[in-house]
Amino acid sequence: MNSNDGGATEIMDALHSHGLDLELAPRRLSGPLIPGRHPRKWIGAVILLPALGLITVFIVAPSLYTVWLAARARPGLTLGCGLLVLAAIPPAIAGDIKRRYPGLPAVLAVAITWTVVVAAVGVILIGRGLTPDGVRAYLYTVGWVIVAALLVLLALAIAWFTRRFRWMWRPLIVPFGISAFTAGIAFRLLFDHLTENRELGGVIAYRIAFGVLLVLAFAWTWLGLLTGLFRAALLGIEADEVRAGELYEETRPHLVFRLLRLVQPVWLIAMLVVGVAAARVFDAILASVPRSMQYQIDSATVYWWRTSAACGPWCGEAAAYALPLAVALGLAALWAQAGIRGHRMSWTATTRIPETGRERTGFAQWLTVLVLTGVALIPIGILAWEALGGSGRSVRAQLRAIGHDGGLWRALGITASVAVLVTLIVLLVSVQVAHRLAAVRTGIGARIVVPCLVFLTVLPAQMYLGPLHDVINAWGFAGTRVPLIFTHAAAGLPIAILILRGALLAPAYTPAADALYGLAPARVVTGRVLRAVRPALGAVAVLEFIQVWNDFFIGLLISGAGASPWALLLWGDTRQFDQNAAQLAAGALVSAVVPVTLLLLFWRRWLVPGLTGGAVR
Repeated sequence: MNSNDGGATEIMDALHSHGLDLELAPRRLSGPLIPGRHPRKWIGAVILLPALGLITVFIVAPSLYTVWLAARARPGLTLGCGLLVLAAIPPAIAGDIKRRYPGLPAVLAVAITWTVVVAAVGVILIGRGLTPDGVRAYLYTVGWVIVAALLVLLALAIAWFTRRFRWMWRPLIVPFGISAFTAGIAFRLLFDHLTENRELGGVIAYRIAFGVLLVLAFAWTWLGLLTGLFRAALLGIEADEVRAGELYEETRPHLVFRLLRLVQPVWLIAMLVVGVAAARVFDAILASVPRSMQYQIDSATVYWWRTSAACGPWCGEAAAYALPLAVALGLAALWAQAGIRGHRMSWTATTRIPETGRERTGFAQWLTVLVLTGVALIPIGILAWEALGGSGRSVRAQLRAIGHDGGLWRALGITASVAVLVTLIVLLVSVQVAHRLAAVRTGIGARIVVPCLVFLTVLPAQMYLGPLHDVINAWGFAGTRVPLIFTHAAAGLPIAILILRGALLAPAYTPAADALYGLAPARVVTGRVLRAVRPALGAVAVLEFIQVWNDFFIGLLISGAGASPWALLLWGDTRQFDQNAAQLAAGALVSAVVPVTLLLLFWRRWLVPGLTGGAVR
C-alpha cells in the first residue's frame, strides 16, 4: 500500500512541476484547440498603423465626406444607392443559409424576390436623382463595361488559339506598358492619317468615328495583358495531368464551358480589372477627342470632372454623381471576390510544361499571330513616324530637339521620383500587413478586412479626389509633390496587400504555415516571408511603378502645375493637336520607354508568377 501511494505521489509530482500543470482527462477530448496569446501581440497593431493611417486619411475619410455631401445635395439618389447595397445582401448570405438549413427551399426564391424589388426601386431613385446628361454618361459607361466583357472573351479565345507560340507575349504585352493617355494620342494620329483631314459628315458621323477610335485604343491597351494571363493559366492547366484530362479528354459539357470552368478565377479577376478600367475611362478621351466633341462622347468620370470644375469646392452635385459608380463597382468586386474565395493558387511556383503531343500549329494560327503582332506595333510605329518626321525637320535635328526639350525631361524626372517614392512606400507598408492578414485566415480578417480591401481597390478616384483637392488647396499644398505621393500610395495599398496576402497564404496545420506564421525571431520570420513573397513583391513593385508613371487623372486633380507629371505637360499641347502633333508624339514615345522596358524584363520573371502562379516555358 505504501509503495503504491508513493508511486501515485511521484506521478502527481511529475504532473505538477517546473511551472507546468497536466491533468488526466476522465473522458475523451473533443472540440478545437484554443491557442495561447501571442507574446508580442501588440506588435501586430503597430504594424497596421501606417497602412491604416494612409488609407483612412486619403481614401476612407474623403469618401465618407463625399457620401455626406451627396446625401445633402441629392437625398433620393443617395437612398437609391443604399437600396442597391441592401439588395445585394440576401444573395450573398442565401447560399450559407441554404447549406445550414437545407429544409428551407424557399430561401433562394425569397432572396431573388427581395433583390429584384429593392434593386428596381434603387435604380428608379438613382435615375430620378441624375440629370439627363448624367444618365447619358452612365449609359455610355455601361457600354464601356460591355466592351470590357467582350474583350475578356476575345483575349481568352486568342490565348487558346495561340498558346503554342512561346514568343507571342512579347509584342502583345507592349501596349499594356503604354499609358491610356499615350494610346489616345497614338490613335488620334492614326485617325488623322487615315482620314487625311477629310470631312466625314455631320456630328453623328464624327461621334461614331471617335467612339470607335476610343474602343480600339482601350482594346489595344488591355488585350495583351489579358491574353498573357490567360495563356499562363492554360499552360498551368496543361502542366496538371488531372486538369488537362478534364479539358481535353472529357466530352461533356462543351469544350468552351469546360475551359471557362477551369480558368474561372482568372477570368473573374480579368473581368473585374478590365471592367473597372472601362468604367473609369478618362485619359484617352481627353487625349484623343477634340474639346468640342468631348461633350458628345462622354463617360461617367469625364462628366464628373466637368461637374466638379463647374460647381466649385465642396460640390454636392459632383459627389452625388460619383456615388452610383462607386456602389456598382464595389458590388461587382465583392461578387467576383466571392467567386474565387475558395480557390487556392500556387502563387510562387512556376512549371516547365512537358511535351504533350499537342504542340502542332497550323497556318491559321501563324497568320493570327502575325496579324496580332502587326496590330500591336502599328500605333507605336505611328508615334515614331510622327515624332521623327512630322515636324518637317531631319531625323537628326528632331532627335536633337527631343534631347534638348528641358520641359519634357524635367516632367519625366518629376514623374520618376514620385513613382519611385510611392513604390517604396507601398512595398514597405504592405508586406507586414499582408503577412498579418494571411495568418488570420478566419474571423474578422477574412470576413471584413479582405472584402473592405477589395472594395477600396475598385473605389473610383472621384469618391475621394474632390475633398482631397479642396483640402490640399486650402492648406497651401497645391503644386507640391507630397500630397501626390501619399495619395498614390494610399490608392495602391489595397491591391498590393491583396496580392501579397495571396502569395503568403499557406494551408493550415502544415509546415509551410508553421514557417510563415509560427513563433520565431523576427529576422528568421522576415527571411521566410521575403522568400515566399518574392515574385509577388516584384509584381507589386512593377505594377505600382507603371501605374504611377502612367497616371493622368490623380495628377490632374492633386498635383497642379508645380509638380506636373509628364502627362499633364502633354495634355496642355493637345489643345492645338494639329500644330503640336510632332511634339506630342515625341513626348508620348519617350515616356513609354521606361514602363515598356520594365514589362518586357519582368513579365515572365515576376508578373506572371506573382499574379497568377501560372506556368511558363
